[in-house]
Amino acid sequence: MSGASAQTPIYQVSLREQKLVVDNAAFHIVEVLDLRRQHQTIGWVQRGMSNIRVPADIAGGVREGLGNWLQVQLPPKPGSRPVLLRVHELRIAEQTKATSEKATADVDIDFVCQQPDGNYYVVQRYSEQQEAKGLETTSYHDDNIVACLQRACTQVNTIDWQQRLRLATPLTSEQVRYRGGHKPVPYDYPILTASHKPEGVYRTFLDFRNNRPQAVPGLIVEKVASPNRPITDEVEIYRPTESGREVLRDVWGFSDGQRAYVLRQKHFYPLKRAGDDFTFAGWASADPGAMSTAAVLGGAAGAAIAAVTTHGEQQEYTLDMATGRVADFDYMDQLARHDTASVVVYRRPGGPQAPLLVLLNGQELKTLPANDFIRIPWTDKAHEVTLCLAGSEPQCLSFIPVFGTTLYVELKARSEGETPSLQYVPVKEGDYYVKKMRRR
Repeated sequence: MSGASAQTPIYQVSLREQKLVVDNAAFHIVEVLDLRRQHQTIGWVQRGMSNIRVPADIAGGVREGLGNWLQVQLPPKPGSRPVLLRVHELRIAEQTKATSEKATADVDIDFVCQQPDGNYYVVQRYSEQQEAKGLETTSYHDDNIVACLQRACTQVNTIDWQQRLRLATPLTSEQVRYRGGHKPVPYDYPILTASHKPEGVYRTFLDFRNNRPQAVPGLIVEKVASPNRPITDEVEIYRPTESGREVLRDVWGFSDGQRAYVLRQKHFYPLKRAGDDFTFAGWASADPGAMSTAAVLGGAAGAAIAAVTTHGEQQEYTLDMATGRVADFDYMDQLARHDTASVVVYRRPGGPQAPLLVLLNGQELKTLPANDFIRIPWTDKAHEVTLCLAGSEPQCLSFIPVFGTTLYVELKARSEGETPSLQYVPVKEGDYYVKKMRRR
């Protein structure tokens, strides 16, 4: 078998030049745990004059790269508490408009403290977002990530540790160290356990999973070259015939004896091991929404133009080894978020300046001053959320959040004579005020 292969470059987001400043830090980071659904990348960046999408990752990875950096920034000091930092979400993205770009970072982390009884306690969880605009924004991602970490670490440094530890639920090491609270049972499919991949074609996904390709003598592998796709791992395969050769299409994938490839949109892409699954970088399909809109505005020609312009961005895909389903990175990321509802309680600027204590299910959540907010990642599908304002006649609001969405609650206290209250607000309105608070 002859052929060529290429490696998709990974853009490395380095934190080397960044600093984290926490005055009189009451804690130090002993370990970073990566509990994200996806561990392969943290998103995509756009490179070059053509804004080619390239997968990105923290230099050294989230567990080691981010962990080592945090240990340097927050080293042990006399009296400081050892803390584990768990990363539930770390995503970057870029958006391009006519005259500018926007880089965003979303960070969802919590801080865990181990006590002498051997149990672990989550003392605080934070979900932060940071954005930066400019003509070229790829260089802003390290700034955005560290800005989120800076706010979270500064806030956790001000908490009442004894109170948080007293109220927190004790967790075992397994509950703390694994997503979902338990160690996953590893798959034992032959393709995952075999030390050798025989050459040949996989007629079906099960052929691949069972590591049983069908031999095709003289199989030819050629790298696909296209000026419209300068960064690519695409290959094409042919089998020899009496008159020359013919392209292979009626297969699921193939193995060249070293790597396995999957067929998608008439080309083959190399599979990369990712835990018990595999990933590959392919090209996004035409955007059906853009095509249908263009068809209404410009008829068949408009739809064809939309198909060309929306087809051509690199996309990360995941191959689920249990089902054989191929899903894009963003879809899997959104799917993973469906186990969490985000509840944001905010208080507008103005009105009485005295902070108001917000309770979550009877426990102190945060003392909220004017022009501030708190984000609550809610994962308990068995119980409702009850928010209250502390006082002789507490004002309360109870509801069941929709998982995978964000719900905004305003703490209304706009004049001295007005009784503070908690009220639902539309997402658009809540998002507007919270974004203004982020930029202050």
